[in-house]
Amino acid sequence: MALIGEIPKFDSRSDDWLVFTERLEQFFEINDVPEEKKKAILITSVSDDVYKTLRDVCHPVLPKNKTFDELCELLNKQFVVKTSVYRERVTFYNAKQMRDESIANWFARIKKLSVDCKLGDRFDDILLDRFISGLRSSPILDRLCEEDEDKLTLTNAVEIAINKESAIKETYDTTDYGDDDGQKRGRGGRNRRGKNKD
Repeated sequence: MALIGEIPKFDSRSDDWLVFTERLEQFFEINDVPEEKKKAILITSVSDDVYKTLRDVCHPVLPKNKTFDELCELLNKQFVVKTSVYRERVTFYNAKQMRDESIANWFARIKKLSVDCKLGDRFDDILLDRFISGLRSSPILDRLCEEDEDKLTLTNAVEIAINKESAIKETYDTTDYGDDDGQKRGRGGRNRRGKNKD
């Protein structure tokens, strides 16, 4: 039976071990890989350097004589970098939307910064607070501040912010702005001038 998908070899110099193991688990699930086959797939899915490291930490036995779970535990100790939760939270709570950062990109960034913060059951509430309070001062922030805090959800807040951002861009793209001398500016700030009279 042909296997569905493939697992690229894990290389510790460029790959994230946790991301690799998540993909490996999905590969096992979609292909109904039996427990006794998982160890062999893992061993053949790591680079030569990683396998050499694995042999060293398994000594005096070979990796094939360990269980799948034992191998994963050994590799976790080697390649999972322990993070400081409080340091991650400092970065998370101090993040601010950058000048040219879109709402979608700001939300993606603040969500990524929350990954190692261990926010627990209040994850959505805390992320909602940070999403709004980290916005730069703008009509988008003003719009969100009009919402009822007891009813606003994270999903709704992001949707409202994106819609407001789109409306602002559309208005900016279609509106002429008057100069002090009465001349109009179109898109890109270029002056619209009438023809010179002879």
